[in-house]
Amino acid sequence: MTMTQTILVRYDEIGLKGKNRPEFVRRLVENIRRVTGLSKDQVQIEWGRIYLHPSGDPKALCQRLSMVFGVKSFSVALVVPPELERMQDAVIEMARRAWARGARTFKIEARRSFKAFPLNSMELNRELGGAVLRALPELRVDVHRPDVTFEVEVRQEGVFLFSERLAGPGGLPVGITGRALLLLSGGIDSPVAGWMLMKRGVAVDAVYFHSPPYVGEKAKEKVLELGRVLARWRGEPITIYVPYFTEIQVEVSRCAPPPLWTILFRRFMHRVAERLAEANHYGALVTGESLGQVASQTMENLACVEAATRMLILRPLIGWDKAEIVRLAREIGTYEISILPHEDCCVLFAPRHPETRARLDRVEAIEARLDIPRLVGSALGRMEVFSVTETEISALSAV
Repeated sequence: MTMTQTILVRYDEIGLKGKNRPEFVRRLVENIRRVTGLSKDQVQIEWGRIYLHPSGDPKALCQRLSMVFGVKSFSVALVVPPELERMQDAVIEMARRAWARGARTFKIEARRSFKAFPLNSMELNRELGGAVLRALPELRVDVHRPDVTFEVEVRQEGVFLFSERLAGPGGLPVGITGRALLLLSGGIDSPVAGWMLMKRGVAVDAVYFHSPPYVGEKAKEKVLELGRVLARWRGEPITIYVPYFTEIQVEVSRCAPPPLWTILFRRFMHRVAERLAEANHYGALVTGESLGQVASQTMENLACVEAATRMLILRPLIGWDKAEIVRLAREIGTYEISILPHEDCCVLFAPRHPETRARLDRVEAIEARLDIPRLVGSALGRMEVFSVTETEISALSAV
């Protein structure tokens, strides 16, 4: 019997892109090949489907595929020619495996997109179900709550039989909608914000503001570990810029009242990040801010911070509550790292009673006493840059 195994990959949102769909599919295929190591010859693109033909056990690629944005779901499938006898042999083989795993009821779901095949979907259900019952009379049919469903897709390129749909993260392939720079702290929110932007097809790198000696190396290492998790989802290295923020915090704390410290710190962070973004061709900045979650994230304060730069600011979590953010952080693998007890510079310099309705004219009057270009240049002048993958952290430069 001619029967092989392949991985059938489904995409969802990409299928709605009309004339732009080929570009989205091409980027998705590039990302799949990057994380799986498959060659061009091992990837087949058909209408609404991508087929992967690994040389070894296809199940070894499933964990990687489950983290590729743009993939809705995928299945390890048996592939046979469009001949009824071959299809019956394949579904019987699948039924034997399901019985060995404990299944006692089953259902056949056949779909025929290749209309030249002589049997329609209902006829296929009957013929294949009958073959299973004859071969394994101990199994019985249950069309409402079966232990296992055998799906059969009859397509022009072959017949695909599978019994499991594994979930991908959905969304759009990373890189298709541009590049952005994430303001990454060691907290719970900002890594989730970066993940959300990657799901929308954005290739995300990050900037972390370090304040030695007030903040130790453990805080920086924590952020780099978060970068490793994000790199796993991105499927390629993430660049993390680490400008030194100490001088800015010392100068601000000397000339401004404590309630305004957080606002002023964030305005400087946005200025430094904007300089990095412009120099490295990022289209936007990304933050983990959620409206009203903490005192500094009121509408007035967010507007005051945003006024410090001209760049587009993306806030994917703006309408989320903390429980929602924590739940997603657990799912994507950042939560346990984020709660490690190594505080970032904003926490250590947080005022006891922060301003909740900052006035831009008052903030700008305080900043007029500061040499903003020099302070921004100082932060960038003493900066480390890291390339972070799932398995490795490499220092690219330090100035």
